[in-house]
Amino acid sequence: MAIDNFIPEIWSAGVQESFFANQLIIPTLNTQFSGDARKGNTVHIINATTPTIVDYAGAGRVIDPEALADTEVTLLIDQERAFSVNVDDVDAVQAAGSFDAWVSAAGKGLAEDAEEYVIAQLIAGATSAQESTPVAVDTFAEAKAALQKIRTLMAKAKVPTGDRFVAVNPAFADLLVGGLSDVALAGGSNELRNGQVARLFGMDVIETPAFAEATKPVAVGYHSAAAAFVSQIDKVESLRNPSKFSDIVRGLNVYGAKVTRPTAVYKYVSA
Repeated sequence: MAIDNFIPEIWSAGVQESFFANQLIIPTLNTQFSGDARKGNTVHIINATTPTIVDYAGAGRVIDPEALADTEVTLLIDQERAFSVNVDDVDAVQAAGSFDAWVSAAGKGLAEDAEEYVIAQLIAGATSAQESTPVAVDTFAEAKAALQKIRTLMAKAKVPTGDRFVAVNPAFADLLVGGLSDVALAGGSNELRNGQVARLFGMDVIETPAFAEATKPVAVGYHSAAAAFVSQIDKVESLRNPSKFSDIVRGLNVYGAKVTRPTAVYKYVSA
């Protein structure tokens, strides 16, 4: 017989709760397109161009309408990530009907997988903040200078000053933590976000191990509206294992992510 205490709706809700609780970077992105996410779905994001501002008085109070163009960014919801575990009958009895540990572990695993994908998309879609020859980042001063360079490029690109973030890998975070004051580490008087190690140059600095590069210091700065993420825990179900005395519990997460405004995302990768 199937697991008596398995209630898909409750289990799915628990997986999603753990999934959201273990996210660091995703909560800082644009998630307004989340909803009926299914593999193969395409989200068309329209980025409107800014109209030309003219002198109305100097034009004799006559103005001609401008034909505005827009750019379309296509976000594919093409990532399917799943988990499937065997629950032996004896284990089910010993668990006394509690699946809390599995719920938390499944949500955490899905969150880590999605965060790694998001970081990879940010890096792939970012504009380099370095000169033609990459510079090694080995000290606090060099790490701070890298973040200042990202801030400067954002300012030049007229990126809004609010909701600016910079994700850093542990190697980059170590350099910052070693040189920052206690006030900077505390992030000021605002409530700290998960993973936030500092606030510098108007950007929340968030440490995450989701970077593919674990040795060289890496940082990627971005505005919250510069990248989009769509996700949905599609299925969580239980079924009897036909080959042994156990049940199978499995779940599926479908998602997609993409940089929608490359001029608002800048990366700095140490040589």
